[in-house]
Amino acid sequence: MIEVRSESRERLAAFLESTNVGLWEWNIDTGEFHINERWAQMLGYEWSEVAPMSVKRWEELLHPLDRHSNLEKITDMLEQKTDQYDCVVRLRHKSGDWRWIHTRGVIFNDPNDGHQWFVGSHSDITEYKQAQQQLDQLAESLPGIIYTFVQKADGSRSFAYMSRKTEDFYGFPPEVGVRNPDKVFEAVHPEDLDMVNQTITQSYESLTEWVCDYRVLVGNKASWVRGISTPEKDPDGTVTWHGMVINIDQQKRLEEELKRLSVTDELTGAFNRRYILKEMEAQLQAHHRYDQPFSLISIDIDHFKSTNDNFGHVFGDEVLRAFAEIVQSRIRETDSFARIGGEEFLILMPHTRLNDAYTLAEDLRESFQNHVLKPSEEQSYHVTLSAGVLECSGPELATVADLLLACDKSLYQAKHEGRNRAVTYQP
Repeated sequence: MIEVRSESRERLAAFLESTNVGLWEWNIDTGEFHINERWAQMLGYEWSEVAPMSVKRWEELLHPLDRHSNLEKITDMLEQKTDQYDCVVRLRHKSGDWRWIHTRGVIFNDPNDGHQWFVGSHSDITEYKQAQQQLDQLAESLPGIIYTFVQKADGSRSFAYMSRKTEDFYGFPPEVGVRNPDKVFEAVHPEDLDMVNQTITQSYESLTEWVCDYRVLVGNKASWVRGISTPEKDPDGTVTWHGMVINIDQQKRLEEELKRLSVTDELTGAFNRRYILKEMEAQLQAHHRYDQPFSLISIDIDHFKSTNDNFGHVFGDEVLRAFAEIVQSRIRETDSFARIGGEEFLILMPHTRLNDAYTLAEDLRESFQNHVLKPSEEQSYHVTLSAGVLECSGPELATVADLLLACDKSLYQAKHEGRNRAVTYQP
């Protein structure tokens, strides 16, 4: 409740008149309701057409959907639950259109007559509302979030605007992100948060376009998004970005699939020759630098040409897939399994000594030998393998080519000794 002297009230009224806003005052005790000329003009009237105004007439001009919320805010003022009335409502224009009006007010006691007055102003924000609605419609038609992000010189951050699709992407409505920008950053996948912050800092300092791919967590579901925005800097050091966030899950899945296909054998699901050679080079460098042990198993399926000749290539493919499934069920996540030729395979085992590698080779040999294959419903067929096993050690194994040659040597020895066996490499 405010007490205002009569002369102060007159000065205040004169000042408000100069701001070209609509003014109104309501005597709560007597029911008097006064408006200025600008108030009438906002709704397309001459002052004489609507004066004297009344609370009843004002309510008749009010949009039916706004009456309840407006009454609640007036009641809060009268019951002193709040000290300021602030509401956006629609009032009917003389032409029949609705005008968006931002109305504010306070209650004060007039010491001259002892009455309570509810006084305030009206500002026509129709153009702003229409522009906002157009922006919201545009944002709704676009595939992502439209937003305005602000970072001040002191490092504080805020979102001046976020479109409705914020809820689709982040799991909460846009007003939550505007009110509490930390919620937006909390939704970023923990593994990607540092990258997001670093790229924002780089964009702030260089005033270059911000582009960042990162994951957003909503519940337990992670989605890939791409943020793109252009920064503008104010003289006080504040930088404002206007941009969009779009979903790129499909693109990321495609990229991952293309990446997988580029390093994978399509038939068996094992890695291909190019991938395993690259991994061998990396392991060899780590071995030379840190003396980290690793082992290799070179495998060849015995008499595979005869299997193809006797039962056809379709069954031959089944043999290769069956073998690949056995290997992949027994190797560790850190091991790499690759198909390097028709029926030739290689297993790279980091941090593994010769004895452990040989044990695995024997396990694979026995499992494959005992695996029943069915060329037809009436037939059962067994296939064996030969393997060469080595541990990277000694100066003679200095390159990837040296390793492959040594593997082949032990593998050929296994074949020469009768196949269906594993032989370790002896320098």
